[in-house]
Amino acid sequence: MLVLSRQRDETVMIGDDIEITIVDVRGEKVRLGIRAPKDVAVHRKEVYDAIRRENQSAAKLHPTDLAGAPAKPAPAPRPPLRLVKDGEPDPLLHAALEEAQISLAEGGLPIGAVLVRDGKIIARGHDRRIQNGDPMAHAEIDCLTKAGPQSTYRDTTLYSTLMPCYLCSGAAVQFGIPRIVVGESVNFHGALDFLHQHAVEVIDLHDAECIRLMSQFIKAHPALWNEQVGR
Repeated sequence: MLVLSRQRDETVMIGDDIEITIVDVRGEKVRLGIRAPKDVAVHRKEVYDAIRRENQSAAKLHPTDLAGAPAKPAPAPRPPLRLVKDGEPDPLLHAALEEAQISLAEGGLPIGAVLVRDGKIIARGHDRRIQNGDPMAHAEIDCLTKAGPQSTYRDTTLYSTLMPCYLCSGAAVQFGIPRIVVGESVNFHGALDFLHQHAVEVIDLHDAECIRLMSQFIKAHPALWNEQVGR
């Protein structure tokens, strides 16, 4: 068994494609970032165990066990979390990153967001919690506020440099936004499970610049970051 020594940025490789890095250490808590190919499923242990139990239960069924059972509609497939390896920069994510850098220059948290329809940006926003002294002024909320009322959000995609929290994820679910593209979830896991439960497709680009920008801010301002995320 290979054991990590709880040093930030320490990394181990599993084979040639799976990379595990310590991104944060706080007392007894250690936050890990995992990078894996798209064809490798990565689950929390409790989720993996639940899937395994379901598979084992299904394997014990005999065709005669289902005779006479009423037909049930197939459940909607759970949207996958897709980890895309670093490659060509996404111009829409780059626009959100520009917003994050504006917030940083203003003395705020480096988080930015854009709302997109048909490949075109219809609104931009960035985190203003510190600048405005407003705990509700998250980047995604700022972006949606600037977008103004829309006849529908079901043809839009929300881009954010960081995995949205429950507040922003709730707004996306409330408005019926079907897809969220995030720059990273290494520094903040956010409300991914909540989004999946509400059939929102989440695409994690695992962008190196988004990870670096947020990680540097957290290292430089740990108390401020903990305050903003309620720790």
